[in-house]
Amino acid sequence: MSQPLQFLFLTAAAWLNRRQEDVIGFLREENRVLRGKLGPKRIRFSDSQRRRLAVRGSKPATTLAEMNSA
Repeated sequence: MSQPLQFLFLTAAAWLNRRQEDVIGFLREENRVLRGKLGPKRIRFSDSQRRRLAVRGSKPATTLAEMNSA
C-alpha cells in the first residue's frame, strides 16, 4: 500500500477514534447527571431492560476481563 493511502487510512481511523471517545465521554457524563438527579434510590429494571443491558455489556466485560488477565 502506498504511503499517502496509508496516511489517509491512519488519519481517518484516528478521527473516528476521537469521535467515539467524545461520544463515550458525553454518555458517561449524561449517566452521572441522571444518576445524580435520581439520588440514592435503586434503579429498577424490567426483565427486557436487564436482558438488553446484559447483551450490550457482555462484550465489554469479556474484553476487560481479558485485559486484566494479561
